[in-house]
Amino acid sequence: MRDLLHQRGPRRNRAAFTIIEMLVAMIIFGMVISSVYSTWRILMQSNASALQLAARAQRKRLAVQTIEEALSSAVFFAANATNYSFLGGSAGPFAELSFVAHLGSSFPGSGRFEGEKVRRLWFSVEPGPGGTADLVMRQNSMLAPMDDLLVGFPIVLARDIHAFQLEFWDPQQQMFDIEWLQTNQLPALVRLSLALGANTPSGTAPPDLVSRLVRLPAVGVAGDAQLGVGAAAMAQ
Repeated sequence: MRDLLHQRGPRRNRAAFTIIEMLVAMIIFGMVISSVYSTWRILMQSNASALQLAARAQRKRLAVQTIEEALSSAVFFAANATNYSFLGGSAGPFAELSFVAHLGSSFPGSGRFEGEKVRRLWFSVEPGPGGTADLVMRQNSMLAPMDDLLVGFPIVLARDIHAFQLEFWDPQQQMFDIEWLQTNQLPALVRLSLALGANTPSGTAPPDLVSRLVRLPAVGVAGDAQLGVGAAAMAQ
């Protein structure tokens, strides 16, 4: 009997010791899982931030490239100054710009116009989702009413706009001005400044500023007064 009790005692001790080991193992396993999850979440957040920064940089590059290409393609015919007027100016942190350009087939939105290369463009900053500001490009036929231009064919070039500034070279004053008053001719130089990233909902992202100096065609085409509106066909 004593031998039997002696044999049962160690079995209880071994069973209790095994339960403690399991509890310790479960605690350690939980700590490992928690550590792995925390590391994974940090990696995912870092990856998301990197993707957002890359997307914002790509948007900024494409927006600036689109405006540069448009300005470099600007056209003006003195015989039809009303339809070819060059309009530009700033109101606060956001500028507006409208002009006629001879655009290639690869220019954004060209597929809507079935080969109509001469079009009027309008660049402006408009309210976006979540209280942000978007840089929007609109375009339409050169002869379309201005109301049609403001309504149709919007393309968002960039979001979270902090500043969109344009300066035009004034040859008489020999300096840049924020407003172009000589609407019946093209400016020789336009300085473009675009800042992104400060109008996010969190308000923590610093503005990402880029500036470009764009040279336009030196002079418009004088044209023939008898051509009138038909001068647009010459640009095609």
